Amino acid sequence: MAHRVGSTTGSTRGRAVRRVLFSFAGGLGHLAPMLPIADVLRGAGHRLGVCGEADVLAGTEGFDAHFPEGETTSPSGRSTGTLAPPDLDHEYSVIGTHFAGVLAARRFDLVRDVIDRWHPDLVICDEMDFGAMTAAEHAAVPRVVVAVIASGALTRIDRIREPLGRLRTAHDLPSDHECSFLTQDLVISPFPPSFRDPDVPLPPTAVSTGPGPSLASREHPAIDWLRSGEKPHRVYVTLGTVVNTESGDLIVRLLRGLHRLPARVLVTVGRDIDPATLPSPGGNVRIVRFVPQSAVLPHVDVVVNHGGSGSVIGALTHGVPVVALSPPRGRAIARRDLTIASPGIRARAARGSDVPVPAALNLSAHTTE
Repeated sequence: MAHRVGSTTGSTRGRAVRRVLFSFAGGLGHLAPMLPIADVLRGAGHRLGVCGEADVLAGTEGFDAHFPEGETTSPSGRSTGTLAPPDLDHEYSVIGTHFAGVLAARRFDLVRDVIDRWHPDLVICDEMDFGAMTAAEHAAVPRVVVAVIASGALTRIDRIREPLGRLRTAHDLPSDHECSFLTQDLVISPFPPSFRDPDVPLPPTAVSTGPGPSLASREHPAIDWLRSGEKPHRVYVTLGTVVNTESGDLIVRLLRGLHRLPARVLVTVGRDIDPATLPSPGGNVRIVRFVPQSAVLPHVDVVVNHGGSGSVIGALTHGVPVVALSPPRGRAIARRDLTIASPGIRARAARGSDVPVPAALNLSAHTTE
């Protein structure tokens, strides 16, 4: 496993410098909620390591040690897949078979190896990184779990009990039928409490901090383009890093309608989709693979997204109205939160009707008066 390690010795203002390992099991949406915590610890002089998917780590700065999973790959040209109706049961199954099953077993081996070699004093991991949680327990290293799903409703004990039981047995850890080890240590929820599903309350060990501050991002040519021009409005469209490859013709239909708006529209499609494979939009629409969300949001009037936790919270933190599409599978949970807690509009992605962005632009005008 390739890794980069910086200096981890010294002290800060008379206090011991600690090593803290950040671990995530997924894409950028699993790492991003932990970054404000990393900023605080970095500011206090501690040494930080990060362990996760190699392609995500390739764009991550500010860590002293990097422990990538897999190899960095070149941006691909995958298709946008097939748009399926929401299916929460499927999403619950994915959490059980993938995150708590195959991925957890692989992540245990990786994180346990990092612990043995880098010797962190603390492990901070996302709530889906079951392998890292188990590895920290196995190594007797304190840990903190950070929520990455605002509602908390995707993890069902009846779906993860069996695979996590097998993992614990394989590593001689005591049986935990109720999976209480997941919440026995500090849990941090970086989301407004109103976004939590009342049927899945935070555990007694949890604190709700709300979203961290948005960090200043590097300038990007797409941002310069977005800010220029004479159109009266600015719209940002994103389907995240997973839903974009399960969206079928949704992006094409969005492009078909968005170019008619009195707005400049920036569309990000992720590293796995080649913008050149999509129909050429009008001159008021620009398609790119990725732009940091924190760099875009200060300049837009409306966000159109898939209802993902990070995408929704990011927009609301900047006071930007949201059009949340009804996407495949489990993101419907985030949409329900959106209607409870924020100024937003829901739209059915599977239908052929236009997404109500004009209505959202009207909402933006009223909320900023």
